[in-house]
Amino acid sequence: MFVGLGVEIGSAQLWKRRKEFVRLWWRPNGIMRGHVWLEQQLQLQLRDDHDDYISLPPIMVSDDISGFRYTNPIGHPSGLRISRIVTECFRLSLPNVRWFVLGDDDTIFNPDNLVDVLNKYDSSQMVYIGSPSESHSANTYFSHSMAFGGGGIAISYPLAEALSNIQDQCLERYPKLYGSDDRLHACISELGVPLTIEHGFHQWDIRGNAHGLLATHPIAPFVSIHHVEAVDPFYPGLNSLESLKLFTKAMTTEPKSFLQRSICYDQKRKLTFSVSLGYVVQVFPNIVLPRELERSEQTYAAWNKITHRHEFDFDTRDAHRSVCRKPVLFFLKDIRKDGNATVVGSYGRAKESDDLKRKVFCFPRSPPLRYVKNIQVVAYPLSKNWHMVPRRLCCQVNQTNDKLLRLTVGQCARRNFGSVADSV
Repeated sequence: MFVGLGVEIGSAQLWKRRKEFVRLWWRPNGIMRGHVWLEQQLQLQLRDDHDDYISLPPIMVSDDISGFRYTNPIGHPSGLRISRIVTECFRLSLPNVRWFVLGDDDTIFNPDNLVDVLNKYDSSQMVYIGSPSESHSANTYFSHSMAFGGGGIAISYPLAEALSNIQDQCLERYPKLYGSDDRLHACISELGVPLTIEHGFHQWDIRGNAHGLLATHPIAPFVSIHHVEAVDPFYPGLNSLESLKLFTKAMTTEPKSFLQRSICYDQKRKLTFSVSLGYVVQVFPNIVLPRELERSEQTYAAWNKITHRHEFDFDTRDAHRSVCRKPVLFFLKDIRKDGNATVVGSYGRAKESDDLKRKVFCFPRSPPLRYVKNIQVVAYPLSKNWHMVPRRLCCQVNQTNDKLLRLTVGQCARRNFGSVADSV
């Protein structure tokens, strides 16, 4: 099912820990094809070596880069090594390769959506696909037109071929650059190929609580996230690896709709439901319009630890200061696919530290859905070509009693505008 060659970039020192991230999404037994490129051979225990051989990409050792100049005072020469991996992959001369996809060893990929996104483009042309950073400072320092490698970079076969012919000479012209992505971008710029931005690639130059980004994913197929070690566990009560296992379980259960959003309203009780499939259901105690909900709640800091809203190259909003306006959160607990291809997710109510404050200060208005402990979300499969012209999903609220709430989510019907008016 894979349309090209997947490439994981890492270091021998970190691989023992980070290989567990790759194992979550990599598909062995010939389903996917790719390599992990390290700076040296690994010395592994025999059992580990056997298990990794079965479940992980094979390891390759990069060429010696000691002959290249590197003069950046704060970077590391490994950027030279990593920037040449596309060329080294091309020179392997593997058959039937259409795309070369680079990512870091702390990146989670969604292979199904990656295939769909790449199939939008003509792989017989020179194409350079990825996304800039979320950090304004990072984009300003490097380039707003550069694909950041942690979020993933896709390079078509003809572009990889052209790079292999010029890259070593090109690198000599840029000894002052910091890392690998900017060197790769510099050489691709010399070939005159611009960046094609796909919003599902996520560099994720953030730290702390990623909730604000996960709950407001762009209306685009989710392809990747980076820096998964630098953020808090996604789901309450789980550690980082357990959280990523649930995350990837939801991702593989229904790749197309994963993290896609739906907004619907209960006008009678003045409630707003914001669903992020595979992650969270937010229940707001008032009517919140989509334009505000599309802005990411800033629950995180940038990679450089700056927290000012101007640091981010996307729309953000401050967290609600009033406890009476904060949503009640229901996080994914389990997910399954039933016989007719619909996906059923169970979302459990999170314990909030300010529950008592809400009861006292928001009186006489009770916390929303005070007796509901779980919300069931039934998601209908998306059409085969949804990714070509994506649109935010629609949902409907079905509550049979005080304790049972069900939401149905799917593509909007032709006459359903997905607006507040649809719920009146």
